[in-house]
Amino acid sequence: MTQSSPARVQVTGIKQVCIVVKDLQKTVESFWNILGIGPWALFTFGSPTLRDRKCYGKPAWGWENGALAQVGPIELELFQTVEGLSVYQDWIDKHGEGLHHVKFITEDMDVERTARIMAEQGFTSILSGRFGPPEYKGQFCYFDTIKPLRAIWETSNAPYPRILPSDAVLYPDPTAISPARVKVTGINQIGIVVKDVEKTAENYWNILGIGPWEIRDWGSHVLYNRFYHDKPAWGRERLAHASIGDVKLELVQPVEGESVYQDWIDDHGEGLHHLEFLCDDVDEVSKILNEQGFLSIQSEHFVDTEKRVSCFNYIDIAPLHCIWKPARKLKNLPVETISHIPAD
Repeated sequence: MTQSSPARVQVTGIKQVCIVVKDLQKTVESFWNILGIGPWALFTFGSPTLRDRKCYGKPAWGWENGALAQVGPIELELFQTVEGLSVYQDWIDKHGEGLHHVKFITEDMDVERTARIMAEQGFTSILSGRFGPPEYKGQFCYFDTIKPLRAIWETSNAPYPRILPSDAVLYPDPTAISPARVKVTGINQIGIVVKDVEKTAENYWNILGIGPWEIRDWGSHVLYNRFYHDKPAWGRERLAHASIGDVKLELVQPVEGESVYQDWIDDHGEGLHHLEFLCDDVDEVSKILNEQGFLSIQSEHFVDTEKRVSCFNYIDIAPLHCIWKPARKLKNLPVETISHIPAD
């Protein structure tokens, strides 16, 4: 019998991931030219058209430049602070440009109800507001869930496909063809590095109803050709996976050896780490990106359950302010689960 989560907020979908940047136009152009992601809707976001704007629970004035592009099931969002108090600029000042938050939706899409429940559990709002014409009743709210979930999570009642702001400008022209040699058509996975996989997975199950989770031991005992910054390497990790519609959340806990996961924790702390896209030939995609100056920081091969040689690669694409992970589609990982959350 499938267990039900005790969470009072039940997430039914992941709709968006956001990256904060210093130069929106340059980043948009880089996404279009390197990964073929776009066209982008460019817009302004903030006072006075953003009503009832609150930062850290208090009324605040400010505005940003934003951009949106649909990448398969996920909406990719970029924000650049222009003026005023901003959770985006605060993040850049502390962590630098990069992945900032993930947006979830609930079945009833009731932002006020969700915000009330989250506040009762101690997860305060760090940014909220109302958007669109009054009759539209658009709302959003970001929650400080970094401690238990290792990420900022947002909820919104925005419809999907998105109704674009009236001042939105498309870049490039919708008829344009990207010059990118690698064209990403979907984001398959959002990766988060953590120090305790089991505890973090339990928190997701208990707070947002995300799960069930499959826990696996991972690393050099099931992989071969593991390279870390172009040098042969050995290491072990513990993974947790949960599916939410077409998107997977991956939690990665470094255990032993050199890894990009431990590097991230050492440099940035636990948190959002990478975005994965699927391709037929990871080696070819990696070669193309390497030729453009975007080098692999860790790669590995293994034989999947269909007896095919499969692989994945982590590539830090600096102009995109994110680690991207090309991977081959699998039915199942070649390692049995060691536990589940909730427990069987």
